[in-house]
Amino acid sequence: MNGSILISVATLFGLVLSACEDTAGPPPFEVEPRVVFVSNRDGNDEIYSMKSDGTEVLRLTNHAARDGRPAWSPNGELIAFTSERDGNREIYVMNADGTGVRNLSQNGAAENNPSWSPDGQRIAFSSTRDGNEEIYTVKLDGTGLVRVTNHAATDTWPEWSPDGARLVFHANRDATTNDVYVVHADGSAVTRLTTHAAVDQMPTWSPDGRSIAFMSTRDGNPEIYVMAADGSGQVNRTSNAAADGRPSWSRNGRQITFMSMRDGNMEVYTMNADGTLPTRLTNDPAIDDFPYIK
Repeated sequence: MNGSILISVATLFGLVLSACEDTAGPPPFEVEPRVVFVSNRDGNDEIYSMKSDGTEVLRLTNHAARDGRPAWSPNGELIAFTSERDGNREIYVMNADGTGVRNLSQNGAAENNPSWSPDGQRIAFSSTRDGNEEIYTVKLDGTGLVRVTNHAATDTWPEWSPDGARLVFHANRDATTNDVYVVHADGSAVTRLTTHAAVDQMPTWSPDGRSIAFMSTRDGNPEIYVMAADGSGQVNRTSNAAADGRPSWSRNGRQITFMSMRDGNMEVYTMNADGTLPTRLTNDPAIDDFPYIK
């Protein structure tokens, strides 16, 4: 399980270079969306993909080290993920079929939580390379590293806004628990969006940029909430006694995939963006986690 997923709910949750340009027509998942996720069903944490209805499960990685936190590139041809195969957690990129694996970050620090820029040219991630966990961006060839945040607190779980101008993330910089923040991609204008005493984390933008889904413990257990991009209108979309977390929006904005323990262990679910029709996509006694649909 991804070791940097923070704070007291961690036990519940455990987080061809030109190919990123959309030049070959609509990617396969435009017609048939797929979900990438992490599972230990074959003995250790590996990356899998499946159709958005839970069928056609494919194993993409096969390594003795743990692989985690996958994220689709905008054109669906590449997947960024974390792996410990070089001795520490780093950011890797591979083709959508699991081939062509390469280490992008190549640093001795702990690197985590990759997210693609909308143009597919950069990846945001968190890293401890400067002493504590901060947010960085880097080009796909490993050059052009930019440090986005610089704070004594832990800044992590970045995700680009659909227009590429901002990053949403969670941090404990104003409280002992995590809140959701947004920052310009150049590191300016950090704005706190949630101010609740409970844990608010794991934010993700809706495709139109108007909403942000996130996990909150404010109702006594981890639930999926949705709010406007300015932090207003925070609404619980799952309202379930079990732990729900790690939301991800579908490209059309109509569904949210997430992890839930409502059937006794971690499984991948999807629901309409308004919280209706929750549907279980995986059904395995192992842990299925970190879903990402695009």
